[in-house]
Amino acid sequence: MAKSIRIQLAAKKDISAIEKSITKWLNWGIPREESIKRAIRMKELFVADQEGKVIGFIHQVMHEDIIDGGLNSFITCFYVAPEFRNTGVGSRLLRRAIENALDKGAVGIEVSTASLDARRLYERHHFKQFMGKGTMGEVFLELDMEEYKRSLKIKRQATDK
Repeated sequence: MAKSIRIQLAAKKDISAIEKSITKWLNWGIPREESIKRAIRMKELFVADQEGKVIGFIHQVMHEDIIDGGLNSFITCFYVAPEFRNTGVGSRLLRRAIENALDKGAVGIEVSTASLDARRLYERHHFKQFMGKGTMGEVFLELDMEEYKRSLKIKRQATDK
Protein backbone atom coordinates (compact mmCIF):
# COMPACT_ATOMS: atom_id res chain seq x y z
CA MET A 1 0.00 0.00 0.00
CA ALA A 2 1.26 3.49 -0.89
CA LYS A 3 2.29 5.74 1.95
CA SER A 4 -0.20 8.48 2.78
CA ILE A 5 0.40 11.87 1.17
CA ARG A 6 -1.12 15.00 2.69
CA ILE A 7 -1.52 18.38 1.04
CA GLN A 8 -1.25 21.14 3.63
CA LEU A 9 -0.11 24.69 4.21
CA ALA A 10 3.65 24.88 4.50
CA ALA A 11 5.09 25.41 7.98
CA LYS A 12 8.43 26.63 9.31
CA LYS A 13 9.61 23.02 9.60
CA ASP A 14 9.32 22.74 5.77
CA ILE A 15 11.58 25.70 4.92
CA SER A 16 14.84 23.75 4.63
CA ALA A 17 13.33 21.00 2.46
CA ILE A 18 11.68 23.52 0.14
CA GLU A 19 14.87 25.56 -0.20
CA LYS A 20 16.97 22.44 -0.91
CA SER A 21 14.46 21.22 -3.50
CA ILE A 22 14.49 24.56 -5.34
CA THR A 23 18.30 24.69 -5.33
CA LYS A 24 18.55 21.14 -6.69
CA TRP A 25 15.75 21.69 -9.23
CA LEU A 26 17.07 24.97 -10.62
CA ASN A 27 20.77 24.48 -9.83
CA TRP A 28 20.66 28.04 -8.59
CA GLY A 29 22.06 28.65 -5.13
CA ILE A 30 20.53 31.92 -3.98
CA PRO A 31 19.11 32.40 -0.46
CA ARG A 32 15.35 31.89 -0.34
CA GLU A 33 14.57 31.45 3.35
CA GLU A 34 13.03 34.92 3.84
CA SER A 35 10.84 34.54 0.75
CA ILE A 36 9.67 31.12 1.91
CA LYS A 37 8.90 32.50 5.38
CA ARG A 38 6.84 35.32 3.81
CA ALA A 39 4.90 32.82 1.70
CA ILE A 40 4.18 30.76 4.83
CA ARG A 41 2.98 33.86 6.72
CA MET A 42 0.72 34.80 3.80
CA LYS A 43 -0.68 31.23 3.61
CA GLU A 44 0.26 31.05 -0.07
CA LEU A 45 2.55 28.00 0.01
CA PHE A 46 1.32 24.40 0.13
CA VAL A 47 3.35 21.22 0.48
CA ALA A 48 2.75 17.60 -0.39
CA ASP A 49 3.97 15.72 2.67
CA GLN A 50 4.64 12.01 2.93
CA GLU A 51 5.39 10.91 6.47
CA GLY A 52 7.05 14.23 7.33
CA LYS A 53 9.02 14.52 4.08
CA VAL A 54 8.22 17.31 1.60
CA ILE A 55 7.79 15.72 -1.83
CA GLY A 56 6.31 18.71 -3.62
CA PHE A 57 5.06 22.25 -3.19
CA ILE A 58 3.15 25.01 -4.93
CA HIS A 59 3.38 28.74 -4.29
CA GLN A 60 0.88 31.34 -5.39
CA VAL A 61 0.83 35.09 -4.91
CA MET A 62 -2.46 36.85 -4.36
CA HIS A 63 -2.62 40.35 -5.85
CA GLU A 64 -5.06 42.95 -7.05
CA ASP A 65 -5.35 42.85 -10.83
CA ILE A 66 -6.77 45.92 -12.54
CA ILE A 67 -7.22 43.99 -15.81
CA ASP A 68 -9.41 41.30 -14.22
CA GLY A 69 -10.99 43.86 -11.91
CA GLY A 70 -10.29 42.07 -8.66
CA LEU A 71 -8.11 39.76 -6.66
CA ASN A 72 -6.00 37.41 -8.72
CA SER A 73 -3.67 34.50 -8.01
CA PHE A 74 -0.42 33.87 -9.84
CA ILE A 75 1.31 30.51 -9.39
CA THR A 76 5.00 31.36 -9.14
CA CYS A 77 6.56 28.02 -8.27
CA PHE A 78 5.33 24.44 -8.61
CA TYR A 79 7.54 21.43 -7.93
CA VAL A 80 7.04 17.69 -7.45
CA ALA A 81 10.01 15.40 -6.75
CA PRO A 82 10.80 13.35 -9.88
CA GLU A 83 9.91 10.02 -8.27
CA PHE A 84 6.39 11.33 -7.46
CA ARG A 85 5.57 12.82 -10.86
CA ASN A 86 2.65 11.26 -12.75
CA THR A 87 1.21 9.88 -9.50
CA GLY A 88 -1.46 12.54 -8.88
CA VAL A 89 0.59 14.59 -6.39
CA GLY A 90 0.85 17.55 -8.78
CA SER A 91 -2.89 17.47 -9.48
CA ARG A 92 -3.64 17.46 -5.76
CA LEU A 93 -1.31 20.41 -5.13
CA LEU A 94 -2.79 22.37 -8.04
CA ARG A 95 -6.39 21.71 -6.92
CA ARG A 96 -5.51 22.91 -3.40
CA ALA A 97 -3.96 26.12 -4.77
CA ILE A 98 -7.06 26.73 -6.91
CA GLU A 99 -9.35 26.14 -3.90
CA ASN A 100 -7.23 28.50 -1.79
CA ALA A 101 -7.39 31.26 -4.41
CA LEU A 102 -11.16 30.88 -4.83
CA ASP A 103 -11.67 30.82 -1.04
CA LYS A 104 -9.80 34.13 -0.87
CA GLY A 105 -12.06 35.60 -3.55
CA ALA A 106 -9.82 35.41 -6.63
CA VAL A 107 -11.49 36.25 -9.92
CA GLY A 108 -8.56 34.89 -11.91
CA ILE A 109 -5.75 32.35 -11.56
CA GLU A 110 -2.74 32.55 -13.85
CA VAL A 111 0.58 30.82 -14.41
CA SER A 112 3.47 30.88 -16.83
CA THR A 113 5.57 27.89 -17.79
CA ALA A 114 8.17 26.81 -20.30
CA SER A 115 7.66 23.12 -19.44
CA LEU A 116 5.51 21.13 -21.83
CA ASP A 117 4.73 18.59 -19.08
CA ALA A 118 3.59 21.36 -16.71
CA ARG A 119 1.53 22.93 -19.47
CA ARG A 120 -0.27 19.61 -20.05
CA LEU A 121 -1.00 19.34 -16.33
CA TYR A 122 -2.45 22.87 -16.22
CA GLU A 123 -4.55 22.21 -19.31
CA ARG A 124 -6.01 19.05 -17.74
CA HIS A 125 -7.15 21.33 -14.91
CA HIS A 126 -8.94 23.80 -17.22
CA PHE A 127 -6.17 26.33 -17.81
CA LYS A 128 -6.07 27.92 -21.27
CA GLN A 129 -3.20 29.70 -23.00
CA PHE A 130 -3.74 33.44 -23.25
CA MET A 131 -0.23 34.73 -24.05
CA GLY A 132 2.90 33.37 -25.66
CA LYS A 133 3.41 31.73 -28.99
CA GLY A 134 2.66 28.13 -29.85
CA THR A 135 4.00 25.34 -27.69
CA MET A 136 7.67 26.36 -27.51
CA GLY A 137 9.09 28.77 -24.95
CA GLU A 138 7.25 30.35 -22.07
CA VAL A 139 3.47 30.50 -22.30
CA PHE A 140 0.93 32.13 -20.01
CA LEU A 141 -2.18 30.25 -19.01
CA GLU A 142 -5.30 31.27 -17.12
CA LEU A 143 -7.87 29.10 -15.40
CA ASP A 144 -11.14 28.99 -17.33
CA MET A 145 -13.30 29.64 -14.26
CA GLU A 146 -16.61 28.72 -15.88
CA GLU A 147 -15.26 25.44 -17.26
CA TYR A 148 -13.63 24.64 -13.90
CA LYS A 149 -16.85 25.31 -11.97
CA ARG A 150 -18.88 23.21 -14.45
CA SER A 151 -16.46 20.30 -13.98
CA LEU A 152 -16.86 20.54 -10.19
CA LYS A 153 -20.65 20.55 -10.53
CA ILE A 154 -20.54 17.46 -12.77
CA LYS A 155 -18.25 15.66 -10.30
CA ARG A 156 -20.57 16.52 -7.39
CA GLN A 157 -23.61 15.29 -9.33
CA ALA A 158 -21.85 12.01 -10.14
CA THR A 159 -20.99 11.39 -6.48
CA ASP A 160 -24.53 12.28 -5.34
CA LYS A 161 -26.05 9.50 -7.47
